Amino acid sequence: MSISYEEFRSAIHDGARRRALLFRDGRPYFVLLSQQFSREELEAMCDTATAIRRLDRHRDGREFLLGILRGQRVMNLFAQPSTRTAQSFIAGADKLGATSTLVSDIQTSSFAKGESIADSVRTLSSFFDAIVVRHPDDEFATQAAWALHGSARPVPVISAGSGKSQHVTQALLDLYTLNYSFHERGGVDGKHIAIVGDIARNRAARSLALVLTKFNPAAIHFISPGDFAPGDELTDYLRRHEITVEIHDELEPWLRERGREVDAIYMTRLQKEWDAGGEAGQPKQHANTSELGADDAYVLRSEYRLLVREDCVIMHPLPRINELPNEWEQHPGFVVWRQVRNGMWMRAALFATINGAAGEIVARAQRLGLL
Repeated sequence: MSISYEEFRSAIHDGARRRALLFRDGRPYFVLLSQQFSREELEAMCDTATAIRRLDRHRDGREFLLGILRGQRVMNLFAQPSTRTAQSFIAGADKLGATSTLVSDIQTSSFAKGESIADSVRTLSSFFDAIVVRHPDDEFATQAAWALHGSARPVPVISAGSGKSQHVTQALLDLYTLNYSFHERGGVDGKHIAIVGDIARNRAARSLALVLTKFNPAAIHFISPGDFAPGDELTDYLRRHEITVEIHDELEPWLRERGREVDAIYMTRLQKEWDAGGEAGQPKQHANTSELGADDAYVLRSEYRLLVREDCVIMHPLPRINELPNEWEQHPGFVVWRQVRNGMWMRAALFATINGAAGEIVARAQRLGLL
């Protein structure tokens, strides 16, 4: 049945209707929104990521994984600069035996000739079994999914970052990192989680907050300059889902008062590349990194280690500029590099889930005594 783009877009933002469009055979097919998954599905993907991680260290397990997606091809269409995310998707697909192609300059593609998104992704679906897209336009991934939803050859579309809107797979790997870090402390439920920095424009920060609505954290604390505080749309959504939200505009006083109770601090940089000056929806280019750094008031200074517990988890979606000094790497709860590697495992788990192989992977890990 045909559906207009406006109807498709409206439906996926309606919790009662989105599942029919974004899932097939009970599995995710189009991955566009952080809030599209249930808690059970999120926990299952975390379990699959752990199974893949452990199988990869086992000789027979590694050979088994390489057969999961053997013969499949993944197109990574990245119209925004990315190293970690693109290579993470490529590595995740590679772990399961798929081959990947990366297009990182759309000026060399038919987009530069004015080809529509619909025609472009339909063409790509002729050659690839999944399309991963990253674009500065908030709507690009949704338009790609809509075009393929009504086509004769649909393939999964996975958003790898949509403008300033969402970064779904970053939220998945961040959740996995939190679960891993809280494994012996009851998981995410009951935890105080602080998100610091540019909440208004940081899609990773907002996506994590949306994923957390599927759990029961004690509270989400947003600490940011007033101009970059979370918008009402986000905070109202969180509160409708019974999440306690606290908003603060100063980091040091909050840490001095509440630092010992916080369980995780998620640092973000000030995203000045989105300041006025970009063209055609592209982020503004800056001459040097000093233009991009956070103000001192939103830097997690090394001396703040005295204000938090040693088991406080320290995360950052990267890249970092000055807001998370290197001295924090000596903190027992610093997990940023684990967080990076978890991106590969979680994206592999997502590919496996989309392809209906998650149960087989977990079962094989159990038979080998790895879980």
